[in-house]
Amino acid sequence: MDLQVCYNAGEDTFPLPQHIRERYGSFGFPAPADAGRPYLSSNFVMGLDGRASFKELPGHVDGKTVSRSRDDQWLMDFLRAHHDAQLIGAGTLRDEANPEGRGWDYGIDDEELRRYREETLRLGRQKVLVLSGSGNIDLTLRLFSSPRVEPWIITARDGHETLRSQLKKLGREGTVKIVSVGDGAQVDLLAAMQRLRQEHGIRTLLCEGGPTLYGEFLKNRLIDEDFRTMSCQVLGESTEPGIDRPTAYGQVSYRPETAPWFRLISLHHALPHHAFFRLRYEGPRTFQD
Repeated sequence: MDLQVCYNAGEDTFPLPQHIRERYGSFGFPAPADAGRPYLSSNFVMGLDGRASFKELPGHVDGKTVSRSRDDQWLMDFLRAHHDAQLIGAGTLRDEANPEGRGWDYGIDDEELRRYREETLRLGRQKVLVLSGSGNIDLTLRLFSSPRVEPWIITARDGHETLRSQLKKLGREGTVKIVSVGDGAQVDLLAAMQRLRQEHGIRTLLCEGGPTLYGEFLKNRLIDEDFRTMSCQVLGESTEPGIDRPTAYGQVSYRPETAPWFRLISLHHALPHHAFFRLRYEGPRTFQD
C-alpha cells in the first residue's frame, strides 16, 4: 500500500487497529445535524476534469476503470466497513455489469476489514440498498443472491408491485427487503431517508452512485460529506455523439450565491497518480470582495 496521510482533522470515534490507524489516521463521524435521518456520505472516483465514468464504453463504466488504484479499492472497503449501509441507484446497478454480465455484489473484498466490521464494530452483514422508483431491476443479478451482503430495494408504490410480482415468479418471496416510500414511480428521498433511520436503525449511509442519484441528494441538501478519489487523468468527452460522460456531481446547477461549499477534513495521497479527499458539506458561503 502506498497510501500516505497529508492532513487529517477527522473525528476519532472508531477503534481502528493500530497498523490501520498508522496508515490512515483517526476516523469517525460527527454528531449528525439531523438525527431524524442517516448521516449521508458519498464515495466517488473522478478524473482531473471531474468526470466519473467512461459512460459509453462497455466494461469501462465503473470506478475501478477510472481509478486503477489498489489504494482506492482498499479505501472503498474501509468506508464500507464503517457505514451501516450503502446505497446505489438502479442505473448504476445496470451499468456496472462485470465481464460475466451478472454485476457485482458490492461486498467488502478485504478480509481484515470485513472481520473488523462484523466482529469489532458489530455492524453485521453489509446492507446494500438499491434505489428504483419503477422497480425495473434484474433480480437475477449477483447482488440479490450473494451470501456476502443483504440486498434491499428502496422504491415507490408502482415499483413495489412490480418487484413483488418478479420475486413471486422467481420463487424468491421474502429474500429481498423492499422499502416503499412515495406515490407512483417517484421515491420521496427525504421520507425514505427518515424511514431508514427511524424504522430500520440505519445511522450512517454511504452513497456509491451514480452521479444522477448523488445530484438529487445534493440538490435536496441531504449530503453531509464526500469522499473523493482524484485520479490524475483526463477522461474527456464521449467518443459517441449524444452521450455525456457524467461528472461526479451529477446535473445540478447553481448560481455563485447558492453554490455549496465543502470543507476539507482529510487529504491522503498515493504518489504519483492519486489524491484522496474527505470533504464536509457547508452549503453556500458569502465572501467580501
